Amino acid sequence: MIPPIAHFIWFGPAFPWANVLAIQTCLRNGDIERAVLHCDHDLSATPHWHLLADLEGFEVRPIDPEAIFAATPGGRGGALMAIFEKLTQPAARANMTRAALLAAEGGVYLDTDTITVASLTPLRQRSGAFCGLEHIALPVAVATSRSPLTWALAGARIAARDLFRRLPGGWRPFRLIEPLYPTAANNAVLASTAGHPFLLDMLDRMIATPPERQLVRFALGTHLLQQALTGDATDDVVACNPTVFYPIGPEISEHWFRPSDQPGHDLDEALRDDTRVVHWYASVRTREIVPQLNPDYIHQNRHRQMFSLLACRALGLAT
Repeated sequence: MIPPIAHFIWFGPAFPWANVLAIQTCLRNGDIERAVLHCDHDLSATPHWHLLADLEGFEVRPIDPEAIFAATPGGRGGALMAIFEKLTQPAARANMTRAALLAAEGGVYLDTDTITVASLTPLRQRSGAFCGLEHIALPVAVATSRSPLTWALAGARIAARDLFRRLPGGWRPFRLIEPLYPTAANNAVLASTAGHPFLLDMLDRMIATPPERQLVRFALGTHLLQQALTGDATDDVVACNPTVFYPIGPEISEHWFRPSDQPGHDLDEALRDDTRVVHWYASVRTREIVPQLNPDYIHQNRHRQMFSLLACRALGLAT
């Protein structure tokens, strides 16, 4: 059984309130005993840290990459550390760190732009590892294709998605064509038992990745995960339907923050019966919004925005 431990990773000296929200809702709703924040800075002086400081089950652990990689089974630590030292982007470093932590300790990794809305225990009990699929326009198979037809179809999907992203309430009609978009794994939610062959395979794939590609965006993250799911170490790996972690996919996810006349009705429709975590894509068209997010923001916007109402519900606040 996957242990009831959640791992969050953060590189940088600032710590937005949205990160606090992810940890709070994980401990409140995810049936998780311990949430560990792995960080490379002392965050105790950041504005919202007090909301976590006394939270039962919360633990802070400084990132020691050499120790993390050395703890992985099979003597891979030196090779992994050599790759890690070449990486400069926090996202790329987080890709390596999450896989190594899960291989060494097991548990559930969650991105900091998630809101946990239901227990993760059923998923932890029924698999040795799990991740989630999302509907996207450019999975690795498309991104690496040389077929003009493949690229033409991808271009059409991108154009249609952009149209529905802009339309008021466009997330709802987009669902009619969403099945036409390929599903591919995203590593925003990733879990395993300690030493699981699937995670070890991912680490081996990182080591085997050509040096020039190791620095390419997504190469050690979603693309590698998507490739690993086609490998041999997937006997008890569950790739969950998009509705479980990604009920509104990338780009369309902008609608979480759009004005709504009936956010309660919209939210009830946006979430599915099997939704357990909402990954809301902080890096997709929300850079101006994330710094504004705080308890006052969600309180003020809960009657006119799905995200704020979702956050209030997940925190158990009056709506």
